[in-house]
Amino acid sequence: MLECVNIAGLAVPKALGRGMVLPPEADIPEPFRGLPMFLVEERTLLHPHDLVQRLHGHWLARQAVIIRLAVDKERLKTPEALKVEPHTLDPTFEFSQERLQFLVWANNYDATSGEPIWWYKRLALRLGAQECPVADVELEGARWCDGGPRTDLPFPVIHRESLLKGRLTLTMPDTQLTLDLAEDQSKAVVHKGGGARILAPAGSGKTRVLTHRFRHLLKRGVEPESITAVAYNKRAASEMQERLGHGRLSIRTLHSLGYGLQRKAWGVKLASPQQVRGILKSLVQVSPQLNTDPYQPYLDALQEVRLGLLEPAEVEARRDDVPGFAAAFGRYRNKLKQLNLVDHDEQIYGAIELLLSEPAVRKTAQSFCSHMLVDEFQDLTPAFLLLIRLLSAPAYQVFGVGDDDQVIYGYAGATPEYLIKFAEYFPGSSTYALETNYRCPKGVVRAAARLLSENKKRVDKDITAHQRQGEPPLLVAADQQNWSNKALEVIQGWLQHHEPTEIAVLSRVNALLLPLQVALAENKIPHNKVVDTSILYRTGVRSALAYRRLCLHPHDMSADDLADALKRPNRKLRREYIEQASESGSRKALRRYMTRLKDEWASSQLEEFLADLTFLNRRLEKSDAAFFRALRQETEFSGALDQLDSVGLGSAGASHQDDLIALEQLAHLCREDDFEEWLYQHLERPQGAESGIRLSSIHRVKGLEWPRVLIYGVDNGLFPHRLAEDEEEERRILHVGMTRCTKSCAVLASPKGGSFFLAEMA
Repeated sequence: MLECVNIAGLAVPKALGRGMVLPPEADIPEPFRGLPMFLVEERTLLHPHDLVQRLHGHWLARQAVIIRLAVDKERLKTPEALKVEPHTLDPTFEFSQERLQFLVWANNYDATSGEPIWWYKRLALRLGAQECPVADVELEGARWCDGGPRTDLPFPVIHRESLLKGRLTLTMPDTQLTLDLAEDQSKAVVHKGGGARILAPAGSGKTRVLTHRFRHLLKRGVEPESITAVAYNKRAASEMQERLGHGRLSIRTLHSLGYGLQRKAWGVKLASPQQVRGILKSLVQVSPQLNTDPYQPYLDALQEVRLGLLEPAEVEARRDDVPGFAAAFGRYRNKLKQLNLVDHDEQIYGAIELLLSEPAVRKTAQSFCSHMLVDEFQDLTPAFLLLIRLLSAPAYQVFGVGDDDQVIYGYAGATPEYLIKFAEYFPGSSTYALETNYRCPKGVVRAAARLLSENKKRVDKDITAHQRQGEPPLLVAADQQNWSNKALEVIQGWLQHHEPTEIAVLSRVNALLLPLQVALAENKIPHNKVVDTSILYRTGVRSALAYRRLCLHPHDMSADDLADALKRPNRKLRREYIEQASESGSRKALRRYMTRLKDEWASSQLEEFLADLTFLNRRLEKSDAAFFRALRQETEFSGALDQLDSVGLGSAGASHQDDLIALEQLAHLCREDDFEEWLYQHLERPQGAESGIRLSSIHRVKGLEWPRVLIYGVDNGLFPHRLAEDEEEERRILHVGMTRCTKSCAVLASPKGGSFFLAEMA
């Protein structure tokens, strides 16, 4: 029997949690006496945050309240707008007065003019429902019009969300799912309402949970146009759409969502890469370099501001490769607006700006995001999170699925904090932990857990393996120069029982896989091509090869090679000296030029340069491998590479030091007289077979899996990477790589230089 309260002669189920809004001095009706009471007055509107948080908790729990309204009702309805650069905000920003307006009226009677009015009843009657003596309305029976969260109730209701869309949809009580789920998955799927944090470790079935949650909402009567699912990329969105098999569902990437909002509001179009570079060319002056994109640093800086919500001046000061960026940032965005274009990151940044400045657009967008399902929540950047909060406000009904142990995009602004402190961004949210790894062998799951237990910034988890058997990662030891041969040996063993497509070799950075790429090609084992000729034009490799040619051809030295080598390491030579010395053509001519110089410093630096060439030439006479090792370890060239690498790893492509390590390892493989020609021929080969062994950096394979996985090069300096600032993220990267396997994982490391991570996971 339902417990009811008498309101205006109607027995209203107490479970609905309805409260009442009264004038400041009005008497409180009998059924509402003793309820928590809140005063909304002018000064409340100046700082509404604390009151909003308390009201949200009561609304979410369906705890009735009394609100004494001491301001005009229209005052509360005043739309809020903010015209600022989004980078001046952080993800905690919200329109607090709009949330207050929502919470005052969402589930409360309006008694500000005397008799209590339930506005949702009046709306339902206008939409075609009938008067009912024992409930709000008659619609296939006696029905209540509900203003609380869309949680499970023991009886059907017509929910506020439906009524505001002009629908008389019945939200049904909880129903059984049509497909079986594990208990931990099922608990998450049938979450009762409000925000939900789903901790979904590797292999725990997060996509299954997301798709079943979507189905569950639909089955309970939530309108498809009230639900938006956010996938990490197009592949994930397509997979979710395919699993759901329903054409009307909104399953999008955040970029697609942001672009759609701007296209509808402003009619924008996507800018091509050529247009983007054309705009940058008109705003900043760069020094062109052969086979490099001089505007890439500026594109990276634009991303830091627009996705990381950092000040342009701060970004310019932190980097040393984007002079004039702070001044150009605003002009760049203005030029995009003049051309009615958005580039990739502007799809997010511009959408935030639109939602901040246009209340009507924001309200419409929020109606389509009443229930948001967010995949890969741990990968959100500050801008992504701010966009989601703007869209999901004021109720913040976000079902966020992610794993703080898989945050590996720190360079883009992702942080474990957003999952760890989920409830601060989505108040009153619940937490559900998926605790079974269905993908990996038992030994790998345990090793990964031991590794991650060393991290402090994480949510503790108790993960078990569905597979009852399985060995921990196999440690394969080999000196760096023999890594590719040892990896080839492991792969050939696996190929006796597996197809090439069932094997992946993953590394911290792409460049280190080049020797293995060459070894696989020489052994005619199908594989994808992870490194191409572009590596030859990266500054470190280009300069290293220039040094090699200068040693090989002392009587025929090219001007380009001399200029490259004279600049690295930085000998603090004036530009005209470098230009003049570069025209020497031979060592003898360079020495003659040096003796004519009256600048003692310049002369001494050229003397050191010639001494370096003599030293390196002796190493080259031994072998190419000895030459590259000496260049990296026994000259100041290494310091020049460190300076080039000072910006960091960025999108985890490689560092210049890693490139040189790869060259040294390649030299051990080369059996030809001309190393450079041999290398170029290998790099120029056609694109590798996608149907073969997968070579990749770990960053590019999240969400994928293979039966056999080899982690290539788990040495100190690579795990954790010497350029990495966050040791905990480095553990997470290794963990992501290990947990791509379904049958076994092997780890390749040096016998003496192996990472200390290996001991942590043992």
